[in-house]
Amino acid sequence: MNIFDWIVAAFVILSVIYLSFVLTLAEWFSALRKGQAVTLLPERKGHKRPLWTQVGIIVLGLVICIPFFYYLWIPLIVFPVYITRLLGVLGLIIYIAGIVFVLWARRTLGKYWGLSTSQQVKLLDYHQLIQDGPYAFVRHPMYSGWWAAMLGLTLLYPVWAVFLMFLFSVISFFGRARREEAALEERFGAAWMEYKKRTKFIIPLLY
Repeated sequence: MNIFDWIVAAFVILSVIYLSFVLTLAEWFSALRKGQAVTLLPERKGHKRPLWTQVGIIVLGLVICIPFFYYLWIPLIVFPVYITRLLGVLGLIIYIAGIVFVLWARRTLGKYWGLSTSQQVKLLDYHQLIQDGPYAFVRHPMYSGWWAAMLGLTLLYPVWAVFLMFLFSVISFFGRARREEAALEERFGAAWMEYKKRTKFIIPLLY
């Protein structure tokens, strides 16, 4: 690795840490303690699970990531050096664009942001239907931005570990987006349906 590769790797690692831990987990944990966030495990018969179980799931996930990346850092395809470099530059551009789009959407949502899971969506009592910023033309810009970032990361590091993360995020976020739409339609009714008619679902300008 040359100095450019080290700088890119440091940027990617720091940006992922910021998005995953500072911008997402830290705020989710704070909201969870206030009873304003979904839990990673569904409640049992109306009873909330202890906070330590949520922390345990996160720690377990981080532990699993170690062998996942170690054993699956295997090239998808071996390209000539010049193609690898070209794909890396293109991937870095797409990755940065995706991250910027995520941050723009997150800033637009402000206090109305909340983490959803594969089973739960929780709207705040004072929730509002955000329709400006990137939400003026796409209903789930944080997901589309993250997909773009993961696509860029796959081009930058074309290995199985990154590709599988990209694939998992596509499947997971698509399902979450559908559940979020059902919750928003139930809360906002006609206003949501009108907003839905003039915006794309999850991919700007396309779908």
